Amino acid sequence: MAFEAAVKDQITAYVGAHVADEAWHIAYFDFVGEPALAKRLGEEFISTRYIYKLLEGLEANDWLLRAQIRLQVMSYASIYEAVIHHVLFDRLGAEPSVVSLTEFPTKKQVSIPTASLALLQKHLEHDGKQIIPTYEAVGKTDESKVRFDKKAECAASLGLIEGWLKDELIEFYEARNAIHIHAEIRKSLNYQLDLSKRAYLRMQPFKEQVTAALAARVV
Repeated sequence: MAFEAAVKDQITAYVGAHVADEAWHIAYFDFVGEPALAKRLGEEFISTRYIYKLLEGLEANDWLLRAQIRLQVMSYASIYEAVIHHVLFDRLGAEPSVVSLTEFPTKKQVSIPTASLALLQKHLEHDGKQIIPTYEAVGKTDESKVRFDKKAECAASLGLIEGWLKDELIEFYEARNAIHIHAEIRKSLNYQLDLSKRAYLRMQPFKEQVTAALAARVV
């Protein structure tokens, strides 16, 4: 059952006194350059802030505080990943270091006519095993399969973010992927609180560094 109107109004007023409106959060990502993505990022940002303030108002502790922390880490890590992915592949996709993110060394079989291959196979054997003629080549993988730490390292190498921030973003993302009950038991609540607070506080330097780097490139 929903809250009474008076209760909803009180909650909205409380959160609104501490969290900017939706338009502000969407405009926060104006450096992204893709309206649909900026809107989605802004919605993720404000929803994360809204729920954080709501639970803060409830003085969340124990299991509810852990849920609050989990949401913070997962949401901010997702925002960082989405922005870096967009900047690298949609705006700086021609950079050699970005291109190399989706490349890997591989071997491809040499195409030989059947008759010629039959003759070669008589000699292409070693230790009882058939040798297949191949050549060194470069394989391609989908950009969605590139690991976040590799993308963060690439962003730092291109001057989009500073080294210290790269390390923290990787920490946030690894924490996001490792969020499960056994991991929470091993790590102290104080560490988790610090992690969630830093995940939020790094939004400003992240925006400043990426914005400045893109402006310098005039992309």
